[in-house]
Amino acid sequence: FYSLTGHYVYAIRGLAMEELHEHPCSKPKSRWEISTGVTCPSATVLNADTVTALTDAITKSFDSNPFVKDVTRTLLCDPSDYDDSTDELDIQLQIGSDCYTHVHPDHLNVYDFSGWVSVHNGGAYNIQKWAEGFDGHEGWYLMYPYVGVSERNVPQHPMSRWYNNGNGDNIVYVARLGDSLPYRDLIDGLKTDAVANYFGALAPGSAQGLIICGSHGEVANDPSLLEGFDLHSDEQSTTGSDEMDNQKHVVWTEVNLKSNDQLRQRVAWALSQILTLVPGNINGAERTEMYTYYYDILVRHAFGNYRDILGEVSFSPLMAEHLSYLKSKSHSYVFSNSNMVSRADENYAREVMQLFSIGLVKLNKDGTIQVYDSGVPLQAYTNEDIESFARAWTGFDRTAARGNIEQISRGSTDNRLDPMQVVPDWRDPFPKSNLDGGFIGDKYELCVDVNYKSFLKKGAHYRLLGGSSSPEMTKDPSYFSDPANSVLRAELDPTSALYLRLYNGGDYELDVLLENDMTCTGIECNVDTLRVVKVGNVYYEFVEKPCIQLAFYRDAKRIQGRDNRNQGQMCANPDLPHAREACCRGERYREVRSASTSYLYDGERMTFSTAAERCGSLCIFENVNNENWWKKGYHWTPKDCSILVKINSEGYIAIVHDTDIAYINTIPYHVQEESTLNWFRVFWDVDGVYPGSSDSNNCAANNCKAMNDGSCLCKTSVTESPVFSDTSAISVTEVLSQLFIGASGPPPGSVGTDIGNGVIVYKLDSIVDERSVFEASDDKGRVFFLKNVRSTVNIEGWEGKIPEIYEAEDATTYNVTVKSSSSATGGKYIDYDLESYLEWNVAVNTPGTYKLSFRYALDSHPRPLSIFVNSVEVTKEAANPTIPVVYYGGSPSADKFPLQRCEGDCDNDNHCADGLFCKQNNALEENPGCEIGSGNSRDYCVDPLDYTHGVLFYPTGGWSSDWLNTDPIEIYLAAGQNTIRAQVPVGYKDGPNIDHMKLGGITAELLQPASFRNPPHFMSLIPDYSPYGVGEMNLRDALYETDAVLDHYFYQDNVAPFLCTRMIQRFGMSNPSPRYVEACSTAFKSGTYSSGSASFGSGEYGSLEAMVAAIVLDNEATSSSVSMDPGHGSVKEPILKVLALMRSMEYQTKIPDTLQGPPMHNDYQVKLWYIHEKIGQGPYEFPTVFSFFLPEYIPDNGPALAAKYISPETMILTMPNTVSLLNGMFSLIKYGLGDCNNGFSRYPGYSGCNDDGKYERSFGRLSYEPMGENLSQKIADLALLLTAGRLSGQNQATIEQTCGTEPNEASILR
Repeated sequence: FYSLTGHYVYAIRGLAMEELHEHPCSKPKSRWEISTGVTCPSATVLNADTVTALTDAITKSFDSNPFVKDVTRTLLCDPSDYDDSTDELDIQLQIGSDCYTHVHPDHLNVYDFSGWVSVHNGGAYNIQKWAEGFDGHEGWYLMYPYVGVSERNVPQHPMSRWYNNGNGDNIVYVARLGDSLPYRDLIDGLKTDAVANYFGALAPGSAQGLIICGSHGEVANDPSLLEGFDLHSDEQSTTGSDEMDNQKHVVWTEVNLKSNDQLRQRVAWALSQILTLVPGNINGAERTEMYTYYYDILVRHAFGNYRDILGEVSFSPLMAEHLSYLKSKSHSYVFSNSNMVSRADENYAREVMQLFSIGLVKLNKDGTIQVYDSGVPLQAYTNEDIESFARAWTGFDRTAARGNIEQISRGSTDNRLDPMQVVPDWRDPFPKSNLDGGFIGDKYELCVDVNYKSFLKKGAHYRLLGGSSSPEMTKDPSYFSDPANSVLRAELDPTSALYLRLYNGGDYELDVLLENDMTCTGIECNVDTLRVVKVGNVYYEFVEKPCIQLAFYRDAKRIQGRDNRNQGQMCANPDLPHAREACCRGERYREVRSASTSYLYDGERMTFSTAAERCGSLCIFENVNNENWWKKGYHWTPKDCSILVKINSEGYIAIVHDTDIAYINTIPYHVQEESTLNWFRVFWDVDGVYPGSSDSNNCAANNCKAMNDGSCLCKTSVTESPVFSDTSAISVTEVLSQLFIGASGPPPGSVGTDIGNGVIVYKLDSIVDERSVFEASDDKGRVFFLKNVRSTVNIEGWEGKIPEIYEAEDATTYNVTVKSSSSATGGKYIDYDLESYLEWNVAVNTPGTYKLSFRYALDSHPRPLSIFVNSVEVTKEAANPTIPVVYYGGSPSADKFPLQRCEGDCDNDNHCADGLFCKQNNALEENPGCEIGSGNSRDYCVDPLDYTHGVLFYPTGGWSSDWLNTDPIEIYLAAGQNTIRAQVPVGYKDGPNIDHMKLGGITAELLQPASFRNPPHFMSLIPDYSPYGVGEMNLRDALYETDAVLDHYFYQDNVAPFLCTRMIQRFGMSNPSPRYVEACSTAFKSGTYSSGSASFGSGEYGSLEAMVAAIVLDNEATSSSVSMDPGHGSVKEPILKVLALMRSMEYQTKIPDTLQGPPMHNDYQVKLWYIHEKIGQGPYEFPTVFSFFLPEYIPDNGPALAAKYISPETMILTMPNTVSLLNGMFSLIKYGLGDCNNGFSRYPGYSGCNDDGKYERSFGRLSYEPMGENLSQKIADLALLLTAGRLSGQNQATIEQTCGTEPNEASILR
């Protein structure tokens, strides 16, 4: 890369591990360097369990990198190997002929160090030398000097230095050494033509270079202008840091002094004091472009809609850096990757409400404060609200750097201009409560109502991808982008209506919204949803509309990854297209070992029912055939899955998925019973009543499981019920406050009835029930269609007994073998033999029905076990009547196949009809469902459902590591001691391998019934895993959720009076009347304002044009009579005073050459140098998030204090600031803009400070010549311009009298 690009790209070596938590048995992931065909020189001595666990984890990793292998943590190590600080971390492990060495997780990561060259404390050479052939070095790796190199005076580098700087802005991660990645995934600094040509890749856009999009309002450089701006660069420094820092101030001053759109600029300045950036919180004081780009957001939308500002500001990388939510990550992500408990950064979640939208207290529409009866103000939000919203501001990161922007150094990924990206994996996916006692996502449609063939429905959205088939709003594995991998995309039939609309006669549109519903053709008829479609030679991505999922749902099914040892076994909603098919018949062990697929395009998702229909049969498989393993993802199984809930003492809940663990840690951490700490708020139907809410209402009292962290683990059920059944007196408020699930519109076939009060109800069969839809509008112009249904989560317990595991090795046994396995829950399992049994003693307090299941492994045909409870056998009915066997001989003719039930002789399962398997008999075992006869020793096709024994065990794919739980059976236990025996049936030679028995009670009601409304969420809980691009957490849904959060802020009732009060204050009224604020609020909400015959605004809620018009044209702002009120007006902001003087007195940077003296400088920029340090205020230099002054500030002395008048600007009206303002104005008038007598600028030249009208030591002067025939008229003209005519006659006379004694009129005016 160095020879091709000049970038310093290295693989890092020499990183050290120092802490016990870095042990491979302690952390979620570990990295091992591979020495192929090498015997470990110093193999680490470890306990057998640790060796087995680590070997198992390494050998089962799918990582194909030839140099290092990343593996998932195993929890089955011997604790003695990692419980002491002296335990070895640099473990060497011999596995077969290869040696594996545990290394630092960043070892052999490849980074671009180019940005580090200029800031390396040890000098640029020590970073550059490796690429330049230092000491015969290969040039592709860099040694981190952890211990230092004394002979070369290289000091020891502590690991903290790497942790502080590695993966930062100046050291950019590329990939691991040995990884293969598409050219398009290279970091931008390495995507050059030379690299593309060298590796045989085609650069994006064309073979000649890149097409770079510019910034908003960007214009071409104008070289005719005399002065320019410098850009921050590591190439060469030509401008001092103070000059660089002042450039953004120059831009602002030039625009505000000289532009014709003064009202727009004034609005932008006011908005900048609300949506502040504090430069002290941002690393980049010497930069210009990123600050002006941010300010342009406010200028651009000054007369637009405030929602647009709120959105762009929230996605600004400067705002994220300033308020510290840049790179904020969810707890679920941090814990799963670092085994650390964390919380989302709360800074922006707080300030976006307090400062940008709603304020601290609830307001009436006229801006007055709402109070309790006690007089205490009502809070606008609580700390609980901040915690909830903070989780919505996780996942934000800067986008990749692009061309034509100001970057700090070569190779930098530091893009501080363009809107941030959201990293879906970092995002918190769980429900988030809102400010209204509900949830973000309320009133959106359910995804289960939206998804089915929505790609053909009116409004379906398609985005043009061009020649690339990689989606952008969702994600595919990187392998999909490699043309050599022959990825199958959904190719539309050229005759289909969808194809014709997207093709558009060859004139492809960037975005397409379907105008009408369409009929399916070809592949469109056979899939549930589309992701990427091929149209001609280009690709479009289908973008599903915003919709929400409910956190709890009925009939959940287990999904799992392509291999049952992968993490990813969890519950999924069977009605959503969130997994793929895996075709296999559960009774056939060879199919269970390797399921097959029949997808119609790579990456296809489908619902459970489609998968079952597509396959004919689904099973709980060991793996999906490994051909093109990277095309596999999550797959449906027929296994039922339960969604439980953990409840902490505060009533917050965490979601738990209760399903089988086929291997080790196969349930994702964020929904795993013990590890999940992803708490979120719900609103209990009976406030304060939930399991664990009190000492008496504890976990045990509700038959819930008491967890080690003090929370209660309970069962759940979901019910849906209609909210309204009588529409005789339903108000809009009731509809909008009690209905939360959206609908796309009236149900097909329904009849609408206007019931008054602004509500229309759409009924089917003239009945108001859960099928009905209500239409209502709020006071902000939004129209809602809402389903008349409430989804409720009911909390339940276990009757008589919390589910408990009884290990097989702890049972009383007969003729069994105890074996070890790292994936067995107790480390051991039982291998049955002839007439074997296990028997447990079980005590229960309450007689009744209990549920019994077994965790087992079986790699053969289904096998039964007889179950005896207190010596009484538990049996079940056969599915079919018993019939005679039919024997066609050892080789039945072809016309007999497939063999039906009780027909033989079969040789394998494929000889049997669906649902049957070939019972390989050993002359001892029965043929279930078949009459016993002389042919009993033959092999017949049988139905596994005809077994009448207590439990039937289906194949799992292995004997010691592919574990499943049987479906529970119900048994009756007496109070006190009971025995449960699992025995190989008579006539059978063996059974499955048993890990443990699980026993628990049936569903029980709570001591005090508890329930809550089913919370919605946008983000799926299905995470990503290798090959990364298979999960359902995607960018699309993260953006939808962010929009919903911003909308929730924006549509709060507080927004209009809060913003109006702040903006009116910035336009000269510190204490606006309630009537004034209400008039402004009305304009903001309605989007219109009229004054005489003129009308302003867009007609939409949030119109700033309407709001500003209401502010500047209101009688309180324009009537001269109200100026007599002592509480009217405000103290003018210092910076506005300076600008007003310069504008009204016609400041010019071109000093006439006609003045006597030496030649003058021409065309300077307006350089108000560090003006904020002089007068307490200046552009971009906000001292805190609260701007320069507090909007509620009342001076602590004087008449304003007694009258309780608010006067924000007086906070900075200190004596030093006031004196500096007067000195600067005096200097500007007499000497021009310079540094004479503490003027407003610096470095204007070397001439003296002479009051001679030549302005030799200045960048410009005030050029206005007052109008008038005499001194009195000229003073009146100046008074009009400088005081808006408010200078009294007495004061004018005093000025005239004083100036009248001065003989030099020019000197008078200076």
